[in-house]
Amino acid sequence: MEKERSDEILGCCACEDKAETTFSGLTCADKKKIFTRREQEVLGKIRESSLRASALKNEIKLEDGYGRQAAQRELENLRLTRAELEKERMDARDERMRLLGHL
Repeated sequence: MEKERSDEILGCCACEDKAETTFSGLTCADKKKIFTRREQEVLGKIRESSLRASALKNEIKLEDGYGRQAAQRELENLRLTRAELEKERMDARDERMRLLGHL
């Protein structure tokens, strides 16, 4: 019951055309524009690396020998890249928070 009340106050982010404003004064469409361009780029790179990692994991299951070793090396490189991207994502988040006056 408490969750239902909070949903009524905060609004729904799933609907694209919702014209009502939520408790925070943002519409659902507005919430999609919260991220900065830098954050969107980093998140896009993270998604790409995640998709590639999934493909590599499947490849590792199917391959053996040299193909498997190459896929494992690439997967390890992707893990390092992902760690760097995560740091960059946090930096971009901090930048957004400073722009909004929260930090």
